[in-house]
Amino acid sequence: MGSRMGLGIPKCLIEVGGRPIIAHLLDRLAEVEDVRIVVGFDAPNVMRRIRDIRRDVTFVVNPSYRMTTTLHSYVMGGAHLRTPALYMDADILFEPSSFRAFLEGAGAAPETPLIAVTEAKTQDCVYAHVDEAMRITGFSREAPGPFEWANLAWLPPGVLEAKPCAVYEQLATRLPLQAREIESYEMDTPEDLEQLIAAYQAIA
Repeated sequence: MGSRMGLGIPKCLIEVGGRPIIAHLLDRLAEVEDVRIVVGFDAPNVMRRIRDIRRDVTFVVNPSYRMTTTLHSYVMGGAHLRTPALYMDADILFEPSSFRAFLEGAGAAPETPLIAVTEAKTQDCVYAHVDEAMRITGFSREAPGPFEWANLAWLPPGVLEAKPCAVYEQLATRLPLQAREIESYEMDTPEDLEQLIAAYQAIA
């Protein structure tokens, strides 16, 4: 719902470079045929805006979005899949070349989970601790480190289950997991948004 942003609109519709952030994400997925977007807060408006950008996406409605976590939305979006898939939040700017490199890494071992990490920089990040082989050994909100969970993952079917916890907490039950660094900018607070806009201007 983006309540910490104080703008009264879903974070995916906040404009960066004159376009909603979801448009930039859909740019990254231009070659992906099966794109599913889970909607909840302000769903009719979100769906209308997205249809203006790309008409062939599949919408999955989470009517319990106020009482569930992103994990539930991930599970709903991936329902009935029998092949690995990419899971991502919709309030993040991914630098194009690092995003492509992540997809290439996932494609090299499609049955193996691959978790994106990025330089720790957001106001309320989940730190991802990695070993010398770039495998995630733990997640933490308290113990700082150089990387944070980037809310992007390539996962085979059955890895995620709808439980009352965060995505990273469920991933933590399967550690160690292979990680790959990506350049990304998430926005949970106005300060994060300022950082994201500055990054967009540098990337663009």
